[in-house]
Amino acid sequence: MKKKLITSFSILILIYSCSLNSSENISAKNENYKENLRIFISDNYSNLQPNKSVKSISITNTSLINKFYKRIKYTPIWINDSININKNGSELITLLSTSYNYGLDTSYYDSFIIKSLLKELSMVKKKNERYILAAKIEILLTKSYFQFGKDLNYGITNKDSSILVSEIPRKKFNIDLNKLLSNSFKTDSLIIDLLALQPQHKEYKNLQKHFANYLKSASLSKEKFKVIPFRKDSLKAFEQSKKALLLHKYIDINCSDSNYILALEKFQIQHGLKPDGLIGKNTAKALSKSPYSNYLKAVVSLEKWRWRNNWNEDYIYINIPSFNLKVYHHNQVQKQLNVVVGKPKTLTPEINDSMKYLMVFPYWNLPYSISSKEVLPKIKKDSNYLKKNGYKLLTNKYKPLDENSINWNAITVSNFNYKIRQDGGKKNALGLIKFIFPNKHSIYIHDTPSKRYFNSEIRDFSHGCIRVQNPLALAKIILETDNNKYSIDSVSTFIDLKKQKQINLNRKIPVYIEYFTCGSDSNNTIVFYIDIYSKDNKMKELMGLNKASYSDTKPALVSK
Repeated sequence: MKKKLITSFSILILIYSCSLNSSENISAKNENYKENLRIFISDNYSNLQPNKSVKSISITNTSLINKFYKRIKYTPIWINDSININKNGSELITLLSTSYNYGLDTSYYDSFIIKSLLKELSMVKKKNERYILAAKIEILLTKSYFQFGKDLNYGITNKDSSILVSEIPRKKFNIDLNKLLSNSFKTDSLIIDLLALQPQHKEYKNLQKHFANYLKSASLSKEKFKVIPFRKDSLKAFEQSKKALLLHKYIDINCSDSNYILALEKFQIQHGLKPDGLIGKNTAKALSKSPYSNYLKAVVSLEKWRWRNNWNEDYIYINIPSFNLKVYHHNQVQKQLNVVVGKPKTLTPEINDSMKYLMVFPYWNLPYSISSKEVLPKIKKDSNYLKKNGYKLLTNKYKPLDENSINWNAITVSNFNYKIRQDGGKKNALGLIKFIFPNKHSIYIHDTPSKRYFNSEIRDFSHGCIRVQNPLALAKIILETDNNKYSIDSVSTFIDLKKQKQINLNRKIPVYIEYFTCGSDSNNTIVFYIDIYSKDNKMKELMGLNKASYSDTKPALVSK
């Protein structure tokens, strides 16, 4: 009888226990964890104050975050129903962790802190504790999204700073990041839309793509070796250059002589130099730089591209440090030509303007600085100098004067009160054609009789204007794409007739004269150019890169 009672009692307990567990399971299944997280975010982060700290990180864009979460009623967008990071959150963390591919320091976006919080989250089992961590991750990811989006589109330097290195007006930041994030969340295109904030310039896109590939295998060491030109000591130059190429990861320790030459030529190509396999002055100078200095050139160039408004599909682009002119039609390069730019003392300025006309068989009105400082001393040495070089002496009102009637010994820079004009022709400093885009600097593109300068690696010989190697080829493509009534044959006819002729264009062609020490070439190779005007130092100072920290695996420059 006792056994029957015990058995019956045990069964009752078992039934009750099963019923209780079943009730708990139903309750667990019915609990909406994401809704609980939404309520937790609403209760704790609904009104973030300026410079509110989350995990010791100051939230600088609190107004954006407050507005965004109020709009979506505090629904988490980076956390899933299981209170884990969702697909979009994982993709954003990956993007922020590799922001150096865009020339942006990973420390700007708190990816290390976010990853550590994520690791903590994976180890916590209690839901209430998970809400605390998940909410922090949610807020930090949204904060970093807004920061990365602005930096990617507009750059990290402020507007006032950019004026110090470029007189070209900086674009305005007019992206509604709140609206963008809301729409991207609805269409599940968060990362695609975020990356679409990048500049749309063809040159920027090529640079960013090739820079990311470059970083996969490049050295970022700050170490460097002094390399001397081979003309000073060929054996020492060879030994030093091998060490430098090894440091830059162009060769390995067991490199053969033939592979060394190939590596040296590749290095020269990637530094905008002639691939002749010789350690000339410019090659030695480039080899003597640290690999890290190249990295900074790319970072500076990517930043500067973000200052520019997007360009039209048809334009002429001149990058001063590359000594190169590109003609774009429908956003594709149609022609590339070598150019000579200004010396460091008479540098070519950055200009964004529009070409209006071509002048065939032009005469040249010498600038006062050239007439008084360069031509005057030559006249004093040779009374026939003006006649020999096809120059005419004029009054300030451009009336002819007899140069022999002037007592040149009494003329100085301070009392020089004349105009000098050079007639059109092959000896004319402007050559046979010039291309005019009116600007305050009086800079233009023109032909030149001094063709030998185009054979130089570093082509900074002018007084500021841009000399183009094949001006007739440039004129041909301009007139063709302009559907102009005049053709290149017309130009040749005017030249043969020695007739000055202004050819107006049907539509203005944008001309962009820029200064970027890093770009990419037609062979999809990243190229690091010599900073001929030493402009990058100011850029690095403004960006805080002169106080750079360094990491081999994750390039980090300096925290904001």
